[in-house]
Amino acid sequence: MPDRAAVLNALTEYAQKPATTHDVRAEPAETFGGPPFSTLMQFTQTLGSRTELNALLAAIAPLVRAADPFRGSTIALNCGTLVEIGGDPGLVFPHVLAELPRHLALTRRAHEKEAAPSALFDADADAAKSAGGLRYLLLATMTVICRSAEYRQALRADPEIVENIFALQEQYSEANFVAQVLSLTDGLDLFVLAPKERKGFRLALDAVSTNAHLFTLLQGALIGGGHLAGEPVDPEVIAIATGESAHPRLLTDHARFHFDIWSGSLEDPMGTLISLPVEETPAAIPRLDGQRIVIVGPPVLGGRGWDSNFFANIHDALKSRAEVVEVLPEAEVTRWLERIASAKA
Repeated sequence: MPDRAAVLNALTEYAQKPATTHDVRAEPAETFGGPPFSTLMQFTQTLGSRTELNALLAAIAPLVRAADPFRGSTIALNCGTLVEIGGDPGLVFPHVLAELPRHLALTRRAHEKEAAPSALFDADADAAKSAGGLRYLLLATMTVICRSAEYRQALRADPEIVENIFALQEQYSEANFVAQVLSLTDGLDLFVLAPKERKGFRLALDAVSTNAHLFTLLQGALIGGGHLAGEPVDPEVIAIATGESAHPRLLTDHARFHFDIWSGSLEDPMGTLISLPVEETPAAIPRLDGQRIVIVGPPVLGGRGWDSNFFANIHDALKSRAEVVEVLPEAEVTRWLERIASAKA
């Protein structure tokens, strides 16, 4: 069994060696089935603690920034594997974030050339290497951003990264998955007001995909938390919606409330029955005085339903939440309801 120094030396030597056209076109089994990566995986089995794993990961992660983009991408994938087995994603993310702009731009350049792989490698080796290795870098990206809203927000803050990931969705299924994760709603502050009960709540949202997903999470938080009366949500549904459980079969959920935007009318809900369509994102909920607000009341027309394809996460590391972080004082609820009435007048 190789020791730590031998593993790191082999990976460093690999990172410093330019990839060939054969490397770029090789099947994954050939790329990852032999040294130095097979040796790395064997060595991880000898580690006795998460501290040792993180120390190893901290030493390997900077190699993601290898001058050769293909080599850097393959190392990134192995760093992602170390994260999957318990390593700290924070040790990998800065290097992934630093490398994504270069790799994405080179890959788009490769596809714009529309050249055969061998001709592309001769004409623009870095573009060919990036195009060949991008799926590995994107898989590592998925691994880390699914574990932290902070990392997702950091990617969203770079418009060039976002534009290029979305532009490459047709060429790379991995880009499509990353795009779906970036389309989730994170860090959203939401007021939910229940006028008939004179109650209100501030909720924090993370990793919420659609309004249907939001409705399921809200009902779990408000009814399950004892804040509002209503039919309890199936615990299996909640487990899938929060990402605490896998999605083994299709389930259904339905509205215990009528969900409306602040400018709608719970007194006459017929005209606003689809004011919050299930397929839209919570980020589209209208603001009043800078605050996104959902009004809840009794369901109408028997309520609405949706299936678990609307609220199941696409990665087992994603954890979604709609958490009640504050129960609003009744006086503040009254103030907001009066402000809404004034704005609608």
